[in-house]
Amino acid sequence: MNDFGVIKVRIDADVNPTEDLEKVMVAVKNIFGEFPLEVKDEADRKRLFGEKEGLEPLLKLQEILRIERIRDAARALLMSSVEDEEINFYINKQAAYCGHVSFSQSSGESPLGPIHVNIRCDRPKVLIEWLTSKT
Repeated sequence: MNDFGVIKVRIDADVNPTEDLEKVMVAVKNIFGEFPLEVKDEADRKRLFGEKEGLEPLLKLQEILRIERIRDAARALLMSSVEDEEINFYINKQAAYCGHVSFSQSSGESPLGPIHVNIRCDRPKVLIEWLTSKT
């Protein structure tokens, strides 16, 4: 057992008609590893979503934050994204496809839209400290 309680990571991303569904799936897997994803057809686009429990989907993200030396910036952004027992943030799809983490707003920064990440756990601030720790 960890110090965070039960962890649930949810991913949600629109797939626009001009985008390749497989590339969006690769973008998610580049940041979160193997992740169960489903596709839902909506009016003029598809929506990719999935949920996975545990720390495993966050291990790759933790490594990328360390390698790219953006832990301090990530910590500040993630801490400001905590509400109750949830952390909500957005990652640029194009950067994720290349294996990089670039945090973004819910819309507007990327014409293709971001990947929405929702993490639920009992102690989100402790989880953020772990995710962005120097060791």
